[in-house]
Amino acid sequence: MEAARYATKYLAHTKTLGIYFTSQRCSQLVSFLHFPIAPQQLLAMSDANWGPQDATQTKTAVELPLFVSRSMSAYYIDLLGPLHWQSKRQSVTATSSAEAEIYATDECVKFLLELSQILDFLDLKQTSMPSTNLIYNDNNACVQWSKTTTTKGLRHIQMRENIIRENIISKFVSVQHVDGKINLADIFNKEMKDVAHFVELRDQTMKPRPWS
Repeated sequence: MEAARYATKYLAHTKTLGIYFTSQRCSQLVSFLHFPIAPQQLLAMSDANWGPQDATQTKTAVELPLFVSRSMSAYYIDLLGPLHWQSKRQSVTATSSAEAEIYATDECVKFLLELSQILDFLDLKQTSMPSTNLIYNDNNACVQWSKTTTTKGLRHIQMRENIIRENIISKFVSVQHVDGKINLADIFNKEMKDVAHFVELRDQTMKPRPWS
């Protein structure tokens, strides 16, 4: 615990310092004496693929293997820089892209709840985490579902996923839509066929972002 507190104090006293990483060729390393950050700015993004994303498969009919064809959930958390990310196979087979995205968002909410407890224990919650945390997702059906606009096609989703709505009602999180081209979680659950897009997303995770 003493080591953890020491590390926390070090991070607190050096939060205005940063290093800018880029894929572009440069002759020297660029650093920032005044890292452009704003207090209480936590960035959370969730994403999922629906079904297999293997680009090596031909477009002809193939047999989809059981279990390994399940969707991948991914989320990315940024707090003064990359903090945590996860990519995992879903435990159930999603029958729609919206269902897969809801499962991914559910995983993101669970981690934010865990992070909230850790920061609260370290007495850092008020200075490091906003009261309402925005989660960005690029699936409109998932975003609308989080606002209790449930369609008949989504009734089959397990009741346990209501944890998202419960935390929206308590104003702990708010799910917002973001364009898939800038969804940083996209890098953790899809096979990137566009090298330029992959590099851009990777660089964005290491760039200082002057949030307003």
